[in-house]
Amino acid sequence: MSKRVAIYARYSSDRQKATSLDDQISMAQKFCADRGWRVVHVFTDKEKTGRNTRRPGFQAMKAAVEAGEVDIVVIEAIDRLTRKIADALNHFDLFRFQNAELYSVTEGQQDFFKVLLAGLGAQLFAEMVGQHSKRTMKGGIERHRLHTSAYGYRKLAVEEGLNREIDPDKAAIVRRIFEEFSEGKSSKKIAEGLNADRVPAPKGGTWEPSTIRGHAARGEGILHNRLYVGRARVCATTRSYHPETGTKRTILTPQDEVEVEIPQLRIVPQALWDAVHEELDRRSSQRTIASNPSGARRSQHLFSGLLVCGCCGAPYVKHNRTSFQCREAIKRVCRDAVPISQKRIEARVFGCLREAFLSPEFIARFESAVAAEREKLGSSDIESEIAGLKAARADARSRLTEIMSSIEQGAPYHLFKARTEELDAEITEIEDRLARAKARLVARDAVQVDIAQVYADAVHQMETLLGEPDLVEQARGFLGMLVHRIVLTPDSAAKHGVAAVIETDLGSLVSAGARDDDRETIAQRVTRIPC
Repeated sequence: MSKRVAIYARYSSDRQKATSLDDQISMAQKFCADRGWRVVHVFTDKEKTGRNTRRPGFQAMKAAVEAGEVDIVVIEAIDRLTRKIADALNHFDLFRFQNAELYSVTEGQQDFFKVLLAGLGAQLFAEMVGQHSKRTMKGGIERHRLHTSAYGYRKLAVEEGLNREIDPDKAAIVRRIFEEFSEGKSSKKIAEGLNADRVPAPKGGTWEPSTIRGHAARGEGILHNRLYVGRARVCATTRSYHPETGTKRTILTPQDEVEVEIPQLRIVPQALWDAVHEELDRRSSQRTIASNPSGARRSQHLFSGLLVCGCCGAPYVKHNRTSFQCREAIKRVCRDAVPISQKRIEARVFGCLREAFLSPEFIARFESAVAAEREKLGSSDIESEIAGLKAARADARSRLTEIMSSIEQGAPYHLFKARTEELDAEITEIEDRLARAKARLVARDAVQVDIAQVYADAVHQMETLLGEPDLVEQARGFLGMLVHRIVLTPDSAAKHGVAAVIETDLGSLVSAGARDDDRETIAQRVTRIPC
């Protein structure tokens, strides 16, 4: 009976044309036909980012896997699932648990190691492109080209120079908020007053206290936005999204922040700004913030089942919170074994594995993964995307101009106010997409990296990756592919008083199918590496 296949394809509007979806499906169908497999499902996600898994097509595909309806999932490449390595590993682990195989049209059957390297290559290349986007944003703000949609301002349709100006009506609302807060009103009371006066909120609807209060450290919210005192900044924060829930997390990036003075954008007088922030500090000092963070704990340690006593052959187990010791020594049976801290043995083992990963074979595999990412970026028709966005912007501006002309000729403003704000928001969104597209165009033509050095940096970060508490089970599976066991023997002349030898078969990771050999053949290939 032929194997049942689910094909999954995705494209992001920021990355590719819609036709790429048909191309992905066509390649996958041919891939299956050549192997005599039967396609029972085709799942797609159009214009969906891979940063979270709340995509309808992906969720439907996952449900089919969990229901046992498919034996194989076929994708064009790992980045169709995600561009985040942790997510790629979690997806792979889900398929493996459901006895479903994962195949890539470009790389064949996927195992943990292939997913690790391909995911790492995709993630690092995306990060490099992101750095170019940040440089574009920094260059833009220094020329007073802003991409903000901050309340109180409106866009100027100019190609050079400052592209924002103060909206007098909304600026008056901003000053009202600052004045009322400085007089002792709470954010809740201010929001209630604005809603009672039927003042539209920045994004439509009604005002929320959080819109006013915001977040002090991130400079978010009406009361913390420094643009109101003529200071514009970019790259102050970086956003990431929970892979399952899509929940946004914002972290501060002061090392990337750029701030410039633009006095003509000041709305709030300095004395009023200072008074408000003194009031914010006063209220903050009156609050008692209780926190009792607890660190994530692993249900099992990373080297579970791999550490072996060289004296008696028993496994090393957790002796206390920080150290391992021979199980029999804990019972006073093995008298020669000595304990070793988890931190020390992990550092030693990973030090040896880093050297192994830097072999020419592994570097070549990583170069292939990054080259594939570069080729995808190079094949994107970014110029057409930019032309389309410029046309859409021109059309929206034209419609806005027609409305303003009607108002100038005597048409009642209140009849067009909502539509004017809709067009203004539409133009802002188009300009944001246009800025991102231009940044990708610069990145496509400018990204020149030393792949070997990038890979070396990635390998040196692998200990951190495999030490992630949420990935401990997958990490243990990966280490089990690399390492048969780690033999620990007391030796006063050795580092930390313990000689450690890694028994490994790294060659099987470069040669496809080697892990299917019989135990005797594998034992003959085992390499013993002192660490």
